[in-house]
Amino acid sequence: MQSQNTLNKLSRRNWLRDTAIAVTGVALSPSLLTSCADHVIPEPGGGLGGTPITEGELRSASQNLKNMAAWWQELYLTTGNYEKNIHTLFKSGQKPSSWKDFLINSFITVALGVFDVAGLEIPFLGPAFAITVNFINKWASGYDRPASFDTTFGDFENKHEIIYIAVRDKLLLLADEKDNYKSLRDAWQQEIEFNNKKYTLKELADIHFPTVSNGGDYVKLQTAAYEKFRKDLWNMMIIKTGQLNYTIRHEDTYYNDSYHPTHYAERIYQEHKAYYVRGYYSPAGLNGGFYYRYWYFTFDGYELSDEAAYILFKDGRPEQTLNDEGLFTRDYVFKQFNKEKPDFFGYHDIRKDYEKGPGPGDAYYFDINGDNWDFTGGAFPDLVKLK
Repeated sequence: MQSQNTLNKLSRRNWLRDTAIAVTGVALSPSLLTSCADHVIPEPGGGLGGTPITEGELRSASQNLKNMAAWWQELYLTTGNYEKNIHTLFKSGQKPSSWKDFLINSFITVALGVFDVAGLEIPFLGPAFAITVNFINKWASGYDRPASFDTTFGDFENKHEIIYIAVRDKLLLLADEKDNYKSLRDAWQQEIEFNNKKYTLKELADIHFPTVSNGGDYVKLQTAAYEKFRKDLWNMMIIKTGQLNYTIRHEDTYYNDSYHPTHYAERIYQEHKAYYVRGYYSPAGLNGGFYYRYWYFTFDGYELSDEAAYILFKDGRPEQTLNDEGLFTRDYVFKQFNKEKPDFFGYHDIRKDYEKGPGPGDAYYFDINGDNWDFTGGAFPDLVKLK
């Protein structure tokens, strides 16, 4: 049974239509009458359990998707420039020869990560991210995915571009006003889940996806997504193209506290900013001694440049922040960004707290508990060999 409110709206719409015909001789479409009366879409659906949704609400939902498409486009321009210039951060100034050896699923992980972090940053935008992530997941499984993708787009940048285009086009298609927003209503027949919460089409209509004119929220979204993209890009790039190496053993005799491993690491990192220092203590000799090895990544035989190390690492010795804009702690990169869990041959992390352990020995200077860590591959467990 129709409510009296609905009947009143329909009667008013019919009155407006009859009046318009009498004055102009032209029948106005429902969309042209929405400024006077909110047209009701009577059919069920929209993730509302059969509850009708008004044309005004559909128009609002459509505008939110258009705003999101604009945000996505600006994000792509920013990340695309970062991606295209990233090889200049390598000592060789060239892309690694294995640069093309990237899986499309890796870029899907990057795209999903961007929306995950954005949704955590501004939770009320969940409905907009829900429809997008739902599409990406379907696209990843073969739904609407180009049949010749893997053979046609083998290059690194093209994989990023094709996902950007697919997401942008889908957002604009969903926002299409044709047939009373049929694409949007068809896509949202049921509630759509994002970050363990289900959203309706009406909830998409009720939000306001920020635009550049909104300032703070827009910048917050861009910043969070851009940082997540950079982290995932480095994570993926090092796993796929990097080779982990280490130097010969280095000995350093212990005389006083200035020779503590923390200070030793500081000296090494001043000269070799892309290194990762691990060591152990030996009581042999008059004053005892420390033994170290330095681990580092190469790409086609070239070490990372100092500029790349500055962008990649936020710390020198453990717990010492050298660069607030750095992406990762040093030990995280070397422990996780490998094809399989690395073997450090009994060399330990330097203690994070700088407080000596319970007595002379490895635990006195090094973090032996740090030898046991969960190997995950960072954001890309599918790219690594998990035991």
